[in-house]
Amino acid sequence: MLATVVNAIAVLVGASLGLLLKKIIKKEICDSVLKAIGIVVLLFGIAGVMRYMLHINVDTGEITTSNELILIITMAVGMMIGELLKIDHHLETFGNHLERKLGKSSFSVGFVSSTLVFCVGAMAIVGSVNAALGDSSVIYLKSAIDMVTAVVLASTLGFGVLFSAIPIILYQGGLTIGAYFLGNFMSDQFIAVFSMVGYAMVACIGLNFLIKERIKVANMLPALILVILYFLVF
Repeated sequence: MLATVVNAIAVLVGASLGLLLKKIIKKEICDSVLKAIGIVVLLFGIAGVMRYMLHINVDTGEITTSNELILIITMAVGMMIGELLKIDHHLETFGNHLERKLGKSSFSVGFVSSTLVFCVGAMAIVGSVNAALGDSSVIYLKSAIDMVTAVVLASTLGFGVLFSAIPIILYQGGLTIGAYFLGNFMSDQFIAVFSMVGYAMVACIGLNFLIKERIKVANMLPALILVILYFLVF
């Protein structure tokens, strides 16, 4: 849990620095930086999906794919469930409520986007599981990366990035605690599929920085639960 707390503190420090920079950086520059972030996040997400989907035969050089059917089904059904439950709407309503209470603008966008960027991915999963086994090095590395990312996100998306530290503690802390009791369930294949679906969501976050019609990424979150259910059943 200590490593997760360090991760959350790193995000708080980075976001605070980003908010300070936001006051002296022009909006036009922030918008351009936001698009640059979108491209990087999109490529990062695509690279993550490809890393777990593509396999290269060293001897023949043949490229094969795996788990793409699971990706399609979990993403499609997960989005359907998310739309029915209106997860994105509820998160946005919650963010707007805090925005009114705190008197800050664009809170929900910064909170939801940064939370997904920080919490979805292989490093959060593998790092939390390794921390449960006594090796926190991955989480500490993630903390350094997240701090730099938080600086950029907060300078462009605003105050909501600060509050993403709370989901980090709940999510990664929950994974670490759960790993003590579900160590056998956290197989390499599960981590690969779970991370692949997560990276697909990260790619969608990158697209949101680049296109006008926003993809409701939060509505895709049930896809991660479907991955867990799939491995529990099969």
